[in-house]
Amino acid sequence: MRQWLKRIGFVVALLVVAVGLPILIFWGYGELMESDYLALRYVDVEGLHHLEEEALLEAAEEVAGENLLNVRSEYLEMTMATLPFVAEVEVERRFPDRLYISIVEYEPRAIVVDDGLWLVDPSGEVFLEVSEAQGSDSLWRQPLITGLSRAEMKTQQGRQNYASALEVIRHYEATELSQLHPISEVHVDELLGMTLVIGEGGTEVRLGWGRWEERLERLEVVHASLVRRGVDAAYILIDHESDLDRVAVGQRIEPGNGEVVER
Repeated sequence: MRQWLKRIGFVVALLVVAVGLPILIFWGYGELMESDYLALRYVDVEGLHHLEEEALLEAAEEVAGENLLNVRSEYLEMTMATLPFVAEVEVERRFPDRLYISIVEYEPRAIVVDDGLWLVDPSGEVFLEVSEAQGSDSLWRQPLITGLSRAEMKTQQGRQNYASALEVIRHYEATELSQLHPISEVHVDELLGMTLVIGEGGTEVRLGWGRWEERLERLEVVHASLVRRGVDAAYILIDHESDLDRVAVGQRIEPGNGEVVER
């Protein structure tokens, strides 16, 4: 009888555990879901430079006050990934009441002109139309790149031409001349090469292809000579394939005067 009772007691204990434990877990889960202890109260954001924090928080507004267990990180990531400048986003729940959002933004490096103005990052990714951007005025200080369409930017040749344009910009910005006459535009042409538009007067500087540093060094020499002689150049051609001493300068046309070309 004692052995039989022990067996009955063991079976009853198992039944109590088997039935009671799920009920206890379900009850505990329900209490957690209704508890204010896990209510979302704080949102930490990291990585914002161009995107306004208000726009990001608006995307997360619907989960404010929600139980943290109900917050779907994947859904928030998909929603925030559609915001301007957002390249990557990661949402992490931090118990008991905090949400952590890490943003990696696209970094604008130039503006491509093609049926509107489009921001492009250093890798050549066209990511946002300027008219849709909300940010500082620094966005408008990015150099314009013309002669490349958005469709071409998706091709290998287009990316190479864009990289060449950035290389020219980088070399020019390293010169003292860039402080006096910043670049406003870089035009890319498969035949003529790179042409810079610099300064308030919009002087065109045709550089052709390759040997950018040498051509820009030559440009500084030519510019210094023009300043000494008081010549306002409409264009400067330093695009000869081999002989960089062959430079053509077109003086800006004044009303009533003809064009003067110096060599």
